[in-house]
Amino acid sequence: MFFGDHSKTNDDDDSEPHYEDYAGFCSWIRAVFTITDNQIRRKSGVDAIQYLQFQRYLIGLVVIICVLSIGVILPVNFSGDQEGGKQNFGHTTISNLPTDSKALWVHTFFAMIYFVIAIIALRHFKQHLPNREEPSHISRTLFVIGIPLERTEPALIRQHFQEAYPDVEVTDVQFAYDISRLQYLDQARKDAQANRIACESMQQSSGVAPTLRPGLCGQIGCHDCCGGPKVDAIEYYSRQADHLASAVMTEKQSALQSNLGMAFVTVSTVEAGARIVSDYATLKTGPPTVSSVSRTVHSTTWTVDYAPWPDDIIWQNLSVSNLKWWVSVITVNICLFLVLFFLTTPSVILTSLDSTNYKNAIDNLNSAVISQFLPTLLLLMFAALLPQLVIYSSYYFEYHWTRTTLNHVIMRKTYVFLMLMLLILPSLGLASAQALFEYTLSDQENIKMRWGCMFLPDNGAFFVNYIITSAFIGTALELIRFPELFLYIITMVWTRSEAEKITARKKLAYEFQYGVNYAWMLTLFSIVFAYSITCPLIVPFGMVYFIFKHMVDRYNIYFAYAPSRIDKGIHDSAGNFVVISGIILQLSILFFSVLRLGSVDPHSIVSAIFLVICIGYYVAKFCFHLWTGYIPPSYSEFDNIEQPSTIKETELKNFVPDVLMKEGDGESDPKVTSSLPRHAYGTMGPSADVDSKATVIEPSNNIETNHYQS
Repeated sequence: MFFGDHSKTNDDDDSEPHYEDYAGFCSWIRAVFTITDNQIRRKSGVDAIQYLQFQRYLIGLVVIICVLSIGVILPVNFSGDQEGGKQNFGHTTISNLPTDSKALWVHTFFAMIYFVIAIIALRHFKQHLPNREEPSHISRTLFVIGIPLERTEPALIRQHFQEAYPDVEVTDVQFAYDISRLQYLDQARKDAQANRIACESMQQSSGVAPTLRPGLCGQIGCHDCCGGPKVDAIEYYSRQADHLASAVMTEKQSALQSNLGMAFVTVSTVEAGARIVSDYATLKTGPPTVSSVSRTVHSTTWTVDYAPWPDDIIWQNLSVSNLKWWVSVITVNICLFLVLFFLTTPSVILTSLDSTNYKNAIDNLNSAVISQFLPTLLLLMFAALLPQLVIYSSYYFEYHWTRTTLNHVIMRKTYVFLMLMLLILPSLGLASAQALFEYTLSDQENIKMRWGCMFLPDNGAFFVNYIITSAFIGTALELIRFPELFLYIITMVWTRSEAEKITARKKLAYEFQYGVNYAWMLTLFSIVFAYSITCPLIVPFGMVYFIFKHMVDRYNIYFAYAPSRIDKGIHDSAGNFVVISGIILQLSILFFSVLRLGSVDPHSIVSAIFLVICIGYYVAKFCFHLWTGYIPPSYSEFDNIEQPSTIKETELKNFVPDVLMKEGDGESDPKVTSSLPRHAYGTMGPSADVDSKATVIEPSNNIETNHYQS
């Protein structure tokens, strides 16, 4: 059920696996070890390899930290006598050492060593980062914003660029239009056509005309009052398709009159495009080069940048006005801030559950396993639910123009939310940001008490339990893909016929969410990294988590999710978050030294100096891009290219939405389309005949996701 439909391409080599070979109980375990990176790259693109390679670097980094923490830090902590007997968990933490112990220097210097090792690992990852070469027509296309609506004529745009830059040849000019309603109607038309074709196939195979109840949930309705009376399915979908086709033609004529003042301008060479972008740079002194029509087209007020990949553009969001965009972004983020302020951590919800006396019920079970791990399991469940507010609010209420920008925004907000919810506030014994704000206004003794919560043995034990739960239960839930399975069930219930089930399965082929997975993974890494010195027993379980996470993601990327494309900035942000994890580690050691030894102790001074160096490094790297290019990259591992294309560059998408292309301009050859991998939720192996016929005749049935065949 979780494999999806992945047909082989004609140019696959003999090593390409047959998906039927992996059918069976626990077959995913064998698949994880037999699938190669080249097979994943051909199917899912270079971004999948970059993500998995980053995971392998994290695993290597955690393995090194595990050896040092268990081999050096743990024996040093165990040599103390401040936290009870040897059977006590606190005996393994830094709290077990007396304040006058010289062994505390080991923790100070090893915190510095861990940060240096993390930076070296990041530099090595950057050096061997797989590269993606864009087709030349993408890197030669510019996105121009701010053209007056009454001057949206290709001839004027060409004249301006050719006069302002005489050595530049403009090869193509395409304008953007308001197609939000057109896309909705066109998708409904395609669905109706696919449903009709499926019904015709079922009638040919069974000899019985299919029927349906037109009402919602008609598939499960057994009476006329539940879904309405039965009607002929073929006739119903035919009328629906004809009506929608007429509506699409009317809306298309209207859309072509709604120019947005945006244009995609393709020039002859990459160098010419770079020159124009540089001329319109924001920090450039003086206006850009003008022409005889500059006043007419207001060229000096244009915003010019490289155009994104055509399939990366969310076309319906281009029509959103600046006012609506800013109002929606500000409103959504204010609401998120209020939730973050008053309901930040799952501890608030767990505290509310205390009124139900659920702990007494657990204690009555007389099970140590349930009593120890149920609180952390509840934390894991609420930690998985609360960030969904961030994800869905960004998807549906922030009108970003590209999918890569949307994924990057989700990644950053999810990471910040999870860090506050899972690491920072629980470490301080606080339940919400409101408590953090109130605590900052309290007296010095209360502040000192709160910082001391970070180094309590029970605090470290809680995070160890959380990492264990994430490793064995969290990764298992990712393998099951319960949210997608739940949505699949709901979607199937809402269908009205077997034909609609076939169409719905195609539309439930999800992309792998790199941004969300990066945020989750790096939050867990931050927890392991921050407690690797004060509570070294957390590191082995962190290593188990990252190994399991890597195995599950390899399987899901290859078998369960559709190919996805993200911006290089997401991978860069992942590296920045690793640096932030190192800074948090230095902060924890500094706070321990200040609280236990005093602010003028040599341990505190050395930790403070190194913390300033770490922050300086991050600021120089993130804000000024220093120390990021002195090691030349080496891309030989993947030969600088993605999967060999089955479609020539001249056949690649232009910067025109599919719904605006004339009949025959944007349709791929059915033979080519049927040879490319298709994705459907709830199927395994080759598609059924009905499904295949619907796909070949109407290849655009699948949901509008990024299927890159470059």
